[in-house]
Amino acid sequence: MKEIKEAIWLSIKDNILSKVWFKVVLFFVVVIIGFVFYKAYFSPSINKGEIGNENTLIEYDSLASEFDKTSKTLDGIEVEVEKSTSNFDSRKMETVITEFFSMANMNNADLFISSMNPEQIDADFSSNLLKERLEKIDEAMSRLSRDGQLDKVEVVRSLWVLESNAVRVVLDIHYKDLSEPIRINLIVKMLEQYQFNASEGETIDLPYISSSVWDIIEMIEDK
Repeated sequence: MKEIKEAIWLSIKDNILSKVWFKVVLFFVVVIIGFVFYKAYFSPSINKGEIGNENTLIEYDSLASEFDKTSKTLDGIEVEVEKSTSNFDSRKMETVITEFFSMANMNNADLFISSMNPEQIDADFSSNLLKERLEKIDEAMSRLSRDGQLDKVEVVRSLWVLESNAVRVVLDIHYKDLSEPIRINLIVKMLEQYQFNASEGETIDLPYISSSVWDIIEMIEDK
């Protein structure tokens, strides 16, 4: 019996293990398994189900109305800057997605763009003129919310992406003027940010919408 096992092992070793193709396949299998474990451990998590509804919109509306507003003049145009301490957990992906759509629905430009990746803001609303940037932001909010018709937002599932600390989220967006929800997807990425009123150098990872607003609008309007 021992001789038979040794013979089988030698046959496998000579005919399979020594082959270049087997080593290549084994290498890719190990890489794929490693990638799966890495993404499972490091990918941001998000809960499925409803994350924003009419009650949530009311809460955000109440929050926005309590902001202390000051005015600044940039290039001769007066804009409002809002400051607040929110009770919503800004570390959760559900929060940034809800804020993104809720503030578009309420036409609150300051909080709307605060939910976006700063690099994406520059890419989506690039202009040398502040007035043109503000007009583009207003247009984006109007088209995202279908002129304030947003009803609720539901998370369908999340998908891995190659980019680290990011996840693609599939959403069902419900509008009051539509009988069926519109399914879209967007990328949310965790970015390291310095904490206000914290020890020097102390940082926290916060989620931001990292998909193009115009790509999201295209998905909505193509349905």
